[in-house]
Amino acid sequence: MPGKLLVQGWRFIHHSYALVAQAHCLSLRRYADIALRFEDLPFPTTAWQQSRGIFLASDEEAIAALPPPETGFVPDVTLQFKGDFSPPPAGRKFTFDTPEVRALTPEARRGFASGAEVPESVHVLTPSRWTAQGYLRFGIPAERVHVVPHGVDPRLLRPQEARRLRVRRELGLTDAFVIMSVGAMTGNKGIDLLLRAFARVAEGAPDARLVLKGADDLYASREFLRATLDALPAAERALVTRRLAYIGERFSARQMAGFLHAADLYVAPYLAEGFNLPVLEAAACGVPVICTGGGSTDDFTDPSFAWRIRSQPIQMRTQWGGVGDGLLPDLDHLTELLRSALAQREQIRAMGAAGAAWIAQRFTWDAVTDRLVRELFPDARAGGELGPRPSPG
Repeated sequence: MPGKLLVQGWRFIHHSYALVAQAHCLSLRRYADIALRFEDLPFPTTAWQQSRGIFLASDEEAIAALPPPETGFVPDVTLQFKGDFSPPPAGRKFTFDTPEVRALTPEARRGFASGAEVPESVHVLTPSRWTAQGYLRFGIPAERVHVVPHGVDPRLLRPQEARRLRVRRELGLTDAFVIMSVGAMTGNKGIDLLLRAFARVAEGAPDARLVLKGADDLYASREFLRATLDALPAAERALVTRRLAYIGERFSARQMAGFLHAADLYVAPYLAEGFNLPVLEAAACGVPVICTGGGSTDDFTDPSFAWRIRSQPIQMRTQWGGVGDGLLPDLDHLTELLRSALAQREQIRAMGAAGAAWIAQRFTWDAVTDRLVRELFPDARAGGELGPRPSPG
């Protein structure tokens, strides 16, 4: 036990599904009793192009070396990083998706009217209790909906004061109070709320800087941000623009860790998120967090290091014309929390240290992959390390 596992997903692309699939595979190698194979799925658009340098070089060698399924390989379990309820040729299938507004896309439903029609061999893997509700409402039986959170690489994502100071110097932010947010800059990220709240507090905090990291290689992040800025009143837009730094290029895992280390505060006033991995990663680096309360981040944040923005449930129009669930963060409360953070800088540094310890104990990739294996193979035991991983230096 456990048996044969086929992972179907993407490699060497800076998309969250690909990052999660590859991180799990790296940890799955610890299991001597799992015959692991990897099958590449086609990219959804020709604009996506594979590139190296996202993971550490040794990890990318291991990812590239994942063997494809040979003729005659019959998996006991297929783990597919794409929403698809079609049955597997053999064994059980776990389909991974993150319905952030708790409504399934037509592509994910694939003609199924309800979960009652989905074959019994098909299970669902999703990273939060928030997204799990979308499948339960669709009618997937609870015993076939499996929640496994994402994780962090503690070799990179841990407090590192020397790196923090170095990156802040490189960014010209040595004496600034850096408020950071990472994401596609799409409407569900709540960037408009963050810009408005920052405008309210900026005049009273002359050293405050807002640093945003987009993903221009996958999304039109820069254009989304520009449109959001243009929608602000002129006075607010001018105030924010003077204090704003935007970075849109792709980062390696090492570079991204350094970027997060540079922050004094991480803010995510999202309306709908399937998990929000950057919040977890920032906390692992020792950065205190402000994030929306009531959503997916409730699963992995704690009041010892995260302030939750009051929110109220809302309905959100989906891209395919349906209606889903969201949360509307309270702008006044977000502003209040930002002011509190600016006024209590030493206190929030202590919060950041508490968060790093919390995440390191619970949410490393090895720890969450052990949880994954128990879902995929209920009789499995926790894997043992193959050996120490190389240090990132």
